[in-house]
Parts: sequence; structure tokens; C-alpha cells
Amino acid sequence: MRLLTQRAGWRNPHRLCYQSKVGASRWLQPSLHQTLRGLADEQAREVCVVPIAFVSDHVETLAEIDHEARHEAHRLGFTQFEMSAGLNDSPKFIEALRDIVLDALGQMVPASVSVKGNALSFAAPGYAAAAGD
Repeated sequence: MRLLTQRAGWRNPHRLCYQSKVGASRWLQPSLHQTLRGLADEQAREVCVVPIAFVSDHVETLAEIDHEARHEAHRLGFTQFEMSAGLNDSPKFIEALRDIVLDALGQMVPASVSVKGNALSFAAPGYAAAAGD
């Protein structure tokens, strides 16, 4: 979070909190719900949730944050609730993943080979790599 706020040049007040508690075990604190209640007690009325640990929008970000937490925030008196989108299929993110994989393989591998079938075009890996003893 510190690196994100530094690189983005964000000057807004911010809090780090956690999402995704599953089961009866103790989870990292404070939770998003605790944080929303605390911000409401401080008379905050606008909030933007940036789910930095998630690289794609899925059930936890879309249902638990964008719907459940949004509903809770409005119930607590927030007038604006925003949530940033995940990286999803951003071309820069996909390029970064490709670069990480290529670095891990330690060799030059074509990024993709065009495969055509049934009038559709797909991207398929040019080579497969397997690790062994």
C-alpha cells in the first residue's frame, strides 16, 4: 500500500484493511467492515476501496466489496462509495505476466503463435516448458 500511494502520488488519507475471511479462524485485522464503521464514526462520507491484493475482479471483489460493502457504507451514511477495477486483462498487466514467465524460464520463447480453427482465431503458446529433476 505504501508503494502504491507513493508511486501514484496519492495524498488522500488512507487505511489498510483486509477482506476475504473464510471460516471460524481469526483473520487479519482490521476488516473492511470494521474500517467502514470506524470511518463512519469519524464522519467520513466518501470512500474509495482499492483491492490491491486482487489482480482480477471476481466473487470477492464484485459481491463482497462492490455490493455488500457498498450497501453497508450507504447504511452507515456514506454518500459516495467507489471501488477501483482489478487489472483483469489489461494489456500492460498481461505483458508483465509474460515477462515474468519468460524470465522464470530463462530462455527466449515466442509470446504466442496464431492458431486458426472454425473461423476463430486463438493465441496458443509456441512452446511448452516442463520442470523436472
